[in-house]
Amino acid sequence: MSEIDLSPPAAPRRNTPSGLHRIVWMNYAIRAGSFLYCFLVVGLHGWQRELGLAFWIAAALLFIAYPHVAYVRARASGRPKAAEIANLYVDAGLLGAFVAAIGFPLWISYAAAFATTLNVTILRGVQGGLFSLASFGAGAALSIAFFGLSYSPETSTVVTFLCIAGSIGYACWIGLVVHQQNQRLLAAREALRAGENRYRFIAEHAGDLIALLDADARWLYSSPSYGKILDAGDLEPGIDAFRRVHPDDADRARTGVLRAAASGKARELSMRLIDRAGRVRQYRTRVQPVGQDEPDGKVKALVLVSQDVTDLHESEERLLLAAHALEGMTEAIVITSADGTIVTVNRAFSEITGFGRDDVLGNHERTIRNALQPPEFYDEVYAVVTREGYWSGTTWARRRNGAVYREWRSVRSVRDASGAVSHFVMVFCEAGAEKGRSGELPAQA
Repeated sequence: MSEIDLSPPAAPRRNTPSGLHRIVWMNYAIRAGSFLYCFLVVGLHGWQRELGLAFWIAAALLFIAYPHVAYVRARASGRPKAAEIANLYVDAGLLGAFVAAIGFPLWISYAAAFATTLNVTILRGVQGGLFSLASFGAGAALSIAFFGLSYSPETSTVVTFLCIAGSIGYACWIGLVVHQQNQRLLAAREALRAGENRYRFIAEHAGDLIALLDADARWLYSSPSYGKILDAGDLEPGIDAFRRVHPDDADRARTGVLRAAASGKARELSMRLIDRAGRVRQYRTRVQPVGQDEPDGKVKALVLVSQDVTDLHESEERLLLAAHALEGMTEAIVITSADGTIVTVNRAFSEITGFGRDDVLGNHERTIRNALQPPEFYDEVYAVVTREGYWSGTTWARRRNGAVYREWRSVRSVRDASGAVSHFVMVFCEAGAEKGRSGELPAQA
């Protein structure tokens, strides 16, 4: 089994100025560098042919000034990528017009047509390349219409060599850019695959139920943990995700999911699922809409994470029943922690002693003792309880208002899993009331 990488993916590198589309910055660097090289080549050709001032002005405007103008235009556009694609066609048209004006020198014409067509083909495909050639031809045609047709295909050996070298260099430069882009795409794809494996690993090994629903509350994905609860037929994509929800909860749960899809806001649900054995399980579910960042703004799916709280729910019910039972008893009950801090008392305690619950909670058990027994008496009681786990007997006690009464009291220790005492439970009642029920009093230990 292959190892699962659980480390977070590396953050993507940012090689462009903030807020600027990468194509604009990349093409600006390529255009500025290649046009400057072209200026040197056509300048050498113009110097060898002794072309006039108009040639030098046109060459300077096209090969030195224009790349910066094109960059500013694309950067200032509300749609910089579209503006930069348009700039590529403008490049082809201007270069076509320029080579036509200087007589179509063969190698210079080839290099210009080759470079512009290659650039657009990479970004826009064959259709873009053909349109670039058409723009090149349109520029040449306009130049011929204004300045007339001239044809001087010869170039010197040096200019020819520079054109060939420039074409090869430009192709290698573009190839390097494409290679780097491909490497970034491969890295992004690997990061995406690693992220998908990571989250799939979490989903498939999580104890919670994890699912993906469409906006109509139908299954798109369910984690393997669902297979322990429901049959495969209940989890097929496109099936109603709430067909196995308890009938009393199904409509409410479905409505909650649909509202989450409509509002794009997460919601909490409580629902019961009927498993394949017919048992009812209680789940706490969080519904999280995803995909609302798409252009249409609609929720594409909903992630459901359901936690089984059946045992917790049953424990809460048992605690509630125990609390009701304690409150309903006629004997007073006091529960303290191992250090003697009072944790809880019941209603009978307040009725017998006169102390309210708020008067004693959080205080030490010594605060409700009275001076009718010496301190050594209580020390002996707790020594017996710690040693034997239980003590019972009759004692004298005093109510909060000072009235003295005789009580029957038992003290029992509660131990944790390691055997250490964690709590003490005291139960007592008036001795006369106890005698009235049982006919005799238990002997003091």
